[in-house]
Parts: sequence; C-alpha cells; structure tokens
Amino acid sequence: MKYQLKVQFAVLLFCFNSLALAEPRWFQVELIVFQLQAPNSEIFDQIETELKPVARYAQVKEGNKTLQSTFNRLQRSSIYQPFYYQAWRISVESGSVSLPIEVSGTGVDLNGWIKVQRGHLLHVIADLEFSPAESEGVIYRLNEKRRVLLNDMHYLDHPKFGAVVKVSPVELESLQ
Repeated sequence: MKYQLKVQFAVLLFCFNSLALAEPRWFQVELIVFQLQAPNSEIFDQIETELKPVARYAQVKEGNKTLQSTFNRLQRSSIYQPFYYQAWRISVESGSVSLPIEVSGTGVDLNGWIKVQRGHLLHVIADLEFSPAESEGVIYRLNEKRRVLLNDMHYLDHPKFGAVVKVSPVELESLQ
C-alpha cells in the first residue's frame, strides 16, 4: 500500500511538473541596433531584400528599457552610431519558437524581426536588414541564431552594423 501511494505521488508530481513546464512564460526582449563607423574592406552586393514575408507578427506588450546606459555609451562612441532601441514583452511556450517581433525603424531603413526560442536552452533568432543612406541602395543583412543567458547582454554582429539583445524573465505581478 505504501509503495502504491509513493508511485501515485510520483506520477502526480511528474504530471504537475510537466504542466508547469508547458505553460507559457513571459520574457522581456530588448534590442539596440547600431551602425559601425569603422573602416571595412568587405564588399556587399545585396540590393534586394532577402527577408521572407511574415504572415503574422507576435502580439507584444511594451517593455521597460533597462539598457539605456548601454545605448548612451554607444552614442558617445566614435565607432558606433545607435539608431534603434526597443523593448517588448512576449509570451513563449516551452519547446516552441515565438512568433516574430517586428523590427522596423522610422527615419532609417531597418527591417526584419526577432524571435525567442524556448527549449532546454534559450535562443534568440534575428533576421535584420539595414540600408544606410550612404550605402547607395546596398542592403546589409544580419541573420543569426544565438544561445542566450537570461539577463545577459549579447552582441550580434555584422561588419557594417550590429545589435545588442537582452532577454529577461518577467514576473507575473509586473504584467498587471
């Protein structure tokens, strides 16, 4: 009888734990995009978008910007010129990839998206295209999947522009 009770308890605990893992979890995603002003000899010949059309973007909530000091430091640098900073909150189910978060700049030719993949590890998938005014129609593309640690800043790079991304857990109380 005791053994049967232990087995039932273990099964119940496993089921409860599996349900808890399957529930959606909220994350804050912050993204800073900047242009690199350093000399570069690489040749880029992309003049048409390579972004695949997106049928549906994620429904996101506005997030809190916690990387303002990083954005300000980039602004003071002679090498980096930040031109985009946004923060969102998004729900992601365990074992899945979020719908893409739309990334587009006003006053600057930036288009693309960013996704969060939640499995045993957390990943950010970014597909961004940037065409600065001085590029004469050349499009620079940053397409990267990166494993991320919660609350850490991660750098996504391209010879002509880059991005800083940070993913943080959001407490349920702060969603209210």
